[in-house]
Amino acid sequence: MALTSIIAHRIYRHSPGSAFELQLRDEAFASDGKLEELAYELKTQFIRKGGKSYGRFSDELGEFPLPAWLRDSREERLSFISFTHKAMQQFQQALEKAESLLDAYVFFVEEKLEIGDTLSVYLVEHQSGLYLDSELAVDGSLFLDTSGFNLAAKIQLNDWTSGDSNTYLTLMRSRSDKDIADAFTQFIAFTDKQDIKQETAEFLQIVDNFSQTLDENTAKITRTKVVDYCLEQNKAGKPVTIAALSSNLAEEVKSYEPERFVRYVENSKPDLKPEFIPHAGQIRSYVRISGRNDSLSMSFASECLGREIEYDAANDVLTIKNLPSSLKARLIKHLKESH
Repeated sequence: MALTSIIAHRIYRHSPGSAFELQLRDEAFASDGKLEELAYELKTQFIRKGGKSYGRFSDELGEFPLPAWLRDSREERLSFISFTHKAMQQFQQALEKAESLLDAYVFFVEEKLEIGDTLSVYLVEHQSGLYLDSELAVDGSLFLDTSGFNLAAKIQLNDWTSGDSNTYLTLMRSRSDKDIADAFTQFIAFTDKQDIKQETAEFLQIVDNFSQTLDENTAKITRTKVVDYCLEQNKAGKPVTIAALSSNLAEEVKSYEPERFVRYVENSKPDLKPEFIPHAGQIRSYVRISGRNDSLSMSFASECLGREIEYDAANDVLTIKNLPSSLKARLIKHLKESH
């Protein structure tokens, strides 16, 4: 990891009705292997977790000052340490109306990456555990729960400062106390939640329409490459850019001109956003249809529908042809053994 700075501060309240208190660290952590492992684990878990919303900073700087302090830090009018201190004081203020108890650590992690600089903020709590000491006696210990955190945010700093994106801020809030989650959202200054499912559905419909203008083999390659590209962007926490996807398709399908797909989008749906955050579940289901209940689990490539697999909606019957040889052998064996 290309860590630029990482620091953590504590915020806590142990009894109802009392004020939240801060314990602020005066200097960033010195980078070492353990610290990089910690930052990598937080980053990986953030990518894997659901409950994300995509948007930008609020323009109301009087009520939400974090963006102004962050800009001052980026332009070296404010040190990174001072920025995080001010941010923690803002979080403390946002928690004034909260009733829940809390004892947690807020990590601020800056990275300098090839795709752009990022700032991530994680609210992490301690967990307790047992271990055997050198005398094989049971003892207790505390450890940072780097996989169980429910509140975090990630800012794509270059996208923010360039002004070319409205989805440079990712907020994760899932299964948390609502009052704590609301305070965290206010502290981060998040606004403009994006409906990524709807945007992804609109995009996939365009891909479908575009594929129908191609021969069968090219259409299959196109759909596969679209899915691969979108999932790669999702994994990296980056939006899908229609122009970049069009160039990517041209590299894979030599008969394409670099602008072919982007021109199709502009002509068929000019109001589609030039970039969007892909919804991973919908992207995956575009090439695979799957489902399960207590006794049945099934998954197959969507292109099989209408060919090897036919569905009679009126009678709710699914007909499968050309079974995989291993499945066919097991079915025949089971039938023989049951008679």
